[in-house]
Amino acid sequence: MLSKRLSIIYSFIDEGSSVVDVGCDHGYLLIELAKNNKSTNLLGVENKLGPFSTLKKNIKLNKLDGKINTSLSDGISNVDSSFDTLVIAGMGSDNIVGIIERNKDKLSLFNTIIIDSHTETEKIRRYFVKKYYKISNEKIIKDNKIVYEIIKFVKGKANYSDLEFKYGPIILNNKNDEEFKEIYNEKVQYLTKKLENATNEKFKNNLSSEIKEICSILR
Repeated sequence: MLSKRLSIIYSFIDEGSSVVDVGCDHGYLLIELAKNNKSTNLLGVENKLGPFSTLKKNIKLNKLDGKINTSLSDGISNVDSSFDTLVIAGMGSDNIVGIIERNKDKLSLFNTIIIDSHTETEKIRRYFVKKYYKISNEKIIKDNKIVYEIIKFVKGKANYSDLEFKYGPIILNNKNDEEFKEIYNEKVQYLTKKLENATNEKFKNNLSSEIKEICSILR
């Protein structure tokens, strides 16, 4: 059974798409896609031998040999034109950007890119929009007490405000979602405590501005 985070990523993948999962770890997402025949062309990429060995073992245990291809390699360097969807999940923004920058010529292969960055989601939005992708879906969730923002990009042009880059245009459109409100109410509480203990005036002003910004969104 997929975790809450992986279930959202799974739901963002189009039926019949050809999927590359970079940093696929133990392959749970790919296995679910193969079991349900949601995708028939699947590639799991890992650059660490330990997780790669576990990936191969899990594929065999689920009798999915021949349905999921694997690559012990770095990023998208070994990806060919048979794939149209890229998933990069479970790493920081610098690593994600680095994977694309090292193989810029491969980016055009993908009509859809699904990103779960654990840092700097604003940077990720700005980066892919500059590469002529637009945001078609996104979701903010809490899974095992950790907050994740999962973003689906598709080819196309779009303009977003600074606020939309920071919080996500679709997430902002769904700001009445109970999980959104819970996550950002908790963030306000956290920032307020930091403000109470802060001594640096510039830092205090920045915290105060962020609290006001979030509160205005929550209203």
